[in-house]
Parts: sequence; C-alpha cells; structure tokens
Amino acid sequence: MANIENGNYVHIAGESYPINPVGTHWSIGKISHSLITEIEVTAPDIQRDTEKGLLDEYKNDGRIKFSLEAIGIFNHGIPTGRFHYEEDKNDETYTYVRKEGLDYRLDFFGMVTYENSWVRLDGELRPPYDPSPVFPIKAAVNLDPKALDWSEYRFKSLHETAGADEKQVCHLEITNPEFTELPPEIYDFINLEHFALVNRRDYWDNTKLPLAKLDDRLGELVRLKGINVNKAAVSSLPATIGALQQLEVLNLSLCELTEVPDAVWQLPRLTYLILMGNRISFISEYINLPALQTLNVERNALKTLPEALLTQPKLKTVKATGNPFAFLPDRFSFFSGLDLSMKEKKKLLDNTYKGADGKGTVKWDDRPYFAARDGELIAPVHDIIKQYGLAEYQKPLISLVKKAVGFNLTDEEDYATVGNHRFGGRPDLPIDVAYPSFFDNEEKRELRYEFIAQLNCEQLGELQDYLPRTGSLFFFFKSIHYFGLAENEIARVIYVQDNGLLASGKRFLLSDADFLELPDGQYTPYKADAFAMASAPSFYAAYQNDYLFAGKSKPLKDNGGLLEDLHERFEEPVNTLRRFDHAVNAYGFTQHESPELQAALKLKGNPQDWVILLRVASAGDFQWGDAGDLFFVIHKSDLAKGAFNNVFATMESS
Repeated sequence: MANIENGNYVHIAGESYPINPVGTHWSIGKISHSLITEIEVTAPDIQRDTEKGLLDEYKNDGRIKFSLEAIGIFNHGIPTGRFHYEEDKNDETYTYVRKEGLDYRLDFFGMVTYENSWVRLDGELRPPYDPSPVFPIKAAVNLDPKALDWSEYRFKSLHETAGADEKQVCHLEITNPEFTELPPEIYDFINLEHFALVNRRDYWDNTKLPLAKLDDRLGELVRLKGINVNKAAVSSLPATIGALQQLEVLNLSLCELTEVPDAVWQLPRLTYLILMGNRISFISEYINLPALQTLNVERNALKTLPEALLTQPKLKTVKATGNPFAFLPDRFSFFSGLDLSMKEKKKLLDNTYKGADGKGTVKWDDRPYFAARDGELIAPVHDIIKQYGLAEYQKPLISLVKKAVGFNLTDEEDYATVGNHRFGGRPDLPIDVAYPSFFDNEEKRELRYEFIAQLNCEQLGELQDYLPRTGSLFFFFKSIHYFGLAENEIARVIYVQDNGLLASGKRFLLSDADFLELPDGQYTPYKADAFAMASAPSFYAAYQNDYLFAGKSKPLKDNGGLLEDLHERFEEPVNTLRRFDHAVNAYGFTQHESPELQAALKLKGNPQDWVILLRVASAGDFQWGDAGDLFFVIHKSDLAKGAFNNVFATMESS
C-alpha cells in the first residue's frame, strides 16, 4: 500500500490526481510471475476529463488504474530498473502497462523507473496514430518491498538471483545462455518449480544454445513441475529425470535428442510432453502416463507410433506431422486427436468419413453449393474478372465461387415473432426440447451452452438448395474459453423439423451464473435479414489449402504470383459486392488451414466434402478473439441426411 504522506503524487496534464492508497500496491503475479504495480487515482473533475478525452465515456466513477508489469528487476530484494514503453509495451522485456478508466484510444509512452522502493512514471498518454489528445503524466509512488513474495517471481538470469534467498528461487528463466552444462549453483535452488532456457535469437537464425546435456544432478530438483528448453544442442536426457515425480511439463523443442529415457514415459504427473524438432526415431511401448494430455513429436525421425499411447486415459492430442512414418497401427484411425497433414492421413490411415451416425455417407449434389448456375448472382463476378484482366482464368475462378446466404443484423429482438432469424438472445426451442447444457469438471457444476443463432430454413428456401426445406436450425457454443480443450463437444446444433412446434425463447430465464462467462446470461439479441450472395475463397494460405485447386480450378494451383494478386483483384471485390454480418456456405479468411480442412483433419473425409454451416463474425456482442470469426462446419452427407450431431466448430482470429 502506498504511503501517501511521503511525497507520492500523480500528475496528469499538470493536474493533481488523488491517490487511492487501498488500490495502490505492488505484488508478484501468480500467473505472470512478474512484478505488478497498481496505482489507482480518482479524477477530481469527471465531466471535464471526459469532455477532453481523458476518461472512458462509458464509465462515470472517475476511477483510473494503472497496472505496470516488470521483469528483470530483482536487486537484493529491492525492485530496481528503468524501462521504456511505446504503445503500452516494452519490446525488450515483453511487459505491458495496462489501464482502466481511460479513453480506449490512449496508450502510455515513456519511462517507468524502479529505485529505492519508489516507482516513477514520466511520459505521456496519447493515441498511437493521432497527434492529439496528449496528456503528460508524471507520478511517484513509494511502496514497501517487504510486501513482495519473491517465491512467485520469475528470475531472468543467474546474475539476478544474487542476493536472493535460495529457497525463494522457484521460477528461473535464462535467455541465450552461453554455458555448455548447467552451472552447479542451479542445484542450490532446492525449491525450483519451473526452469527454462530460452533461445531468443532471430527467427531465421538456426544457431542452437551451446548446452550439450542435462546431467544426472537434474534428478536432485525434485520439486520441478516444468522444464522448458528450446533450440539447444541437448542430445540426451539423464535417467535420473525419473526422480521428478512432480513434473507436469517437459518441453525440449528443436534440440538434438535421438532418444528419450524410459523413465520419461513413467512420470505420473506429466501432462504436456513437447519434443518437436528433434531426431527421435523410437518411442517406448512401455508407457504409463496417467496424466498425459498432449504429446508433440512433430518433425522427428519416427517410423511409427506405439499403440500403447492410445491406452493413456487422458490423452487428447498427438501432434506428429513431418515424420517419415512407414505405418501406423489401425487404432490411430479411430483417434480423433491425431494431428497429421491430410496427405499423411490418406497415406497411413483409413480416412473415410463414416457419417454422423457411423453408417457411412450418402450421395449429394455439389452443384447447389456453387454460384456458377445462378446467372443473376454470377454476373457481377464476370464483370470483376473482366475489370481486373483475369479473363484467362475465368473458368477456374468462377468454379470456386460459392452460393452463400448472408445475414445482416437489423433491429434488436423484441420476441414479437416466434421462429424468425435471430442472433444472440434466447432460442425459440419447442417446449419439449431442453436448453442444452454440460457439466464442467473444473467448475464442478452444470453450465449452459451459449446461444448463438437460430435460422428459419423455410424462409431460406428460395435463397439456396442445400439446407433443409422445413423447420429451423439452432446453434449453440460452449464458450471461447473452451477452445483447445473440448473441440468435439464445443458446439451443438439442434434441428427442429416443424416450425409449428416452436415456442418463444422469452421463457428461458437465464443469468450470467448459468454460463462460464457471459455477461447478463446472453448476447444482445438481434433480428436479421437474409439474402443470396457470392463468396470467393481466401488465397492467403493457399499453400496449406491446396485442395481448393482441383478439377476446373486446377490451373490456379502452381501460379504463386497470381494467387498473391488474387486477393485485391478477385477475392476482395467479390466478397464486398454485398456487405454481410454472418453467413451460411461462405468461405472464411484463414491464416492457416481453412475451417473445412480443420474439420477433415479432425473428423476424417476430404476437406472439399465439408461446408461452413454458419460463419459468425465479431458483430454486435460477439467477439471471437481479435475481431475474428466463429465457424460451424458440417459434412455435406450429414447435411443431406439432416443429421446435425457431428458439427465441428473452430475459430479464426488474428
């Protein structure tokens, strides 16, 4: 807590801002393991500061809070250092200044100094790209170092640990060390829990850290929970690693390992084993890892994977691309968590999609998914091809354009109509259809799925020929916080065949307590208008999504220069012919694998046989990461059957 009687001050634009001593303190973050200094002040004139662009116009309490993050500042128990920040961040230490109560446009530019129990700010608050407004800020706060628990702190070098109580060094991260073996003083840190050696050179610099081995004394550090070493010359691990019975994370990426000691495959608490980019050619069949959730052995020298991996009770993911596999046991065909490229899956496994019901697929007509036969819809696409001088590639480009259904949000929902198109709010499910829920093992309670949208299929009949002709579709989603944890269950789609059974969603009296994290227990509900539109693919990651270039579109495949130009000359002009918020059967922008390819990799089949059932943009209350998109993806055979119980969900965000 700050001693406000001892020369503390916060001045913004020459005005003094009273310090709240209760909200002003420092601590060591239990997640960031960095020093967090919080300084809280109150604006003396809220209306004035709001009008001049200092305060957040949506908050009216005048409270301003600065949270300053720092690392590499331990000096015999006294935080010491001087750091320069641009746009709220320090590029050398990867630390941030976070703010509450200020106008969202304002970032901090300036110096933060730690010296003799003082924290000082000297800089300005201003927008990154505009010349005004500018608010000079100067502050000085005196805090008590005795309040800091350094056992939570992440020491950034051996030098920094000088003067520290050896028993308090629990987290140690050393960047670009020059030693070839671990210095003996590391073994004095008997309470060490997390240890990392980081190679932070230029991405394209393949120089490895000179560390050649981890010796037998590693087994002395019995409290270790995490070991992270990247891009080092380490070629072997000691058998004594088996003494690390608390170890949860073992990450040796881009090293020189050729084998892994049998003891590693017996660690009782090991949850994440990351061995990507080594030269490992063999994995033991004798595996007993009851806590293992993720194994990453990408880009090694493996010829196969042991079937024993699949007997580990909590295993969810095996990342194994880039190995010279000769074969894989048949059981891996039924393990949805195996991460291989599509080419590798087709070579090594039965990649046949068995259908949502497990009874195989039915034939479907691909033509309705594409816009080529719709003269009115495709005419402006022909004009774009002509305008941008792409006539030579007209046939392959036209063959890729999909006949999508777009939705634009209109008025806020008043629930006067049952069964209309709706995004957010509450669903008009029939009385005898329960609102979907799930049990969260971490929360130890039943939670509701978030309601995303309902689409009236009868009203969409004249716009397309691939959705059901009757009834409505209801889309639910666990939460953005479950991505990477529950991909197979993260989405629910309910199809109701008879709209006459629908009942107003107003009856669902839900609150934020019913969900993992959903303010007010719902997204703000909006009505939506639907319309047919053309959709062109994203060519940004064409090298990963080369399945697009088959049949009529094959001439585009190996024309790298053209593909780079097609964003401005084709993709963007087509996709801006009609503004839309959300869409059915529309392509999505992707930096890596497309949503359709992700679905095929996860659930089998060919990516071109999967279709985006609904693309939900960051609009209204929806916010998928950094203004990204949420995708519900379904196999075309399941859509033809009217089977919606195997829908894949993914998200794309920058």
